[in-house]
Amino acid sequence: MKTNAPLYPIREVSNLTGVNAITLRAWERRYGLIEPVRTEGGHRLYTLENIERIKAAVKLTEGGIPIGQVKARLTQMASTVSAEIELGDYDYHSKVVDAIGAFDLESLNTELDHLFMDVGESFVFSLISRVTQQLAVTHSDAQTAFWASQVLPRLYTRLRFVTRHQALHASKRVWMQSTYIKGATSTQVGCVLAAITLAGKGIYAMISPTPEPNNQVLFDNIKATQCQGLVIVDEPQNFESARWQAWTEAHPGLEFHYFVEDADKLDLGKNLQCHGYNLY
Repeated sequence: MKTNAPLYPIREVSNLTGVNAITLRAWERRYGLIEPVRTEGGHRLYTLENIERIKAAVKLTEGGIPIGQVKARLTQMASTVSAEIELGDYDYHSKVVDAIGAFDLESLNTELDHLFMDVGESFVFSLISRVTQQLAVTHSDAQTAFWASQVLPRLYTRLRFVTRHQALHASKRVWMQSTYIKGATSTQVGCVLAAITLAGKGIYAMISPTPEPNNQVLFDNIKATQCQGLVIVDEPQNFESARWQAWTEAHPGLEFHYFVEDADKLDLGKNLQCHGYNLY
C-alpha cells in the first residue's frame, strides 16, 4: 500500500458517516459501492473520496432509492456533472429545439454530431428524452416526426453497438412497448433509450412499434416471440396501476419492467412487483 492521501480506519468512517462497520462491509462486498484501500494485513482504510461517496449513498437511501440502485445512480450523477463541466455555457437543448422548430436539417445534425462525439452518454440520453417529451407537448406532429427521423438512427446504432457482442440465443428476451394512448403511436425514442439501458444488463428488447391495449393479445405476442418478460415505457406517465397489477398477478412467471419519470417516487417495485426504472 503506497499513497500520500489521508486514510481513515473503518471505525472513524463509521463515526463520520453514521453507517456502521457491518453495513460498510456489505456495501463493499454485495454492491461494489466503495473500494477501500487495503493494508498488507488486509485492514480497510478509506479515502476522503470514499467517505463522500458513502455520505452521498446515505442521502440517496434516505430519499427512497434502494441500495441496489445507488451505485448506478452515483455513476450517472458523476457522468452528468462531468458532462456539464465539459459543456460550459453552451445550451444544447435550446439549439436542438430551435433547429427542430425551423426544420433545419443541417443545424440539427451538426448539434447531434457534437453531442454524440463530445458529451457524456448520460447527458446525451437525458437531453434526448427531455427534448422528446417537450416536443410532444409544444410542437407539431411534423416537427416531432422530423426529430425522430434524425435521432432514431443514431440511437439504433448505439443499441446495435451495445448488443452486437451478446449471445442472442442465450440472452434474456423481453417484449417492449410504450404506454397505450388511443389514436397515437410511439415515436420509439423512449423505447430505444430504455432498450439501451436493458442491453447493458444483458437483456435483449424486442421493440413493438405500436402499443397493444389488449392484455390477451399482448400475452400471445410475448409467447409467440419466446420472450421472458414485458417492458413498458411510460413517457406520457399514463400510469395504469390497475391494468399492470392485474397483468403481474395473471402472469407471475414473466418478468415485468417499467420505465417512467420519477419511478422511485411511485415505489413501483412495491406497488407493481416490477423492476422500476427512471426515464433519462
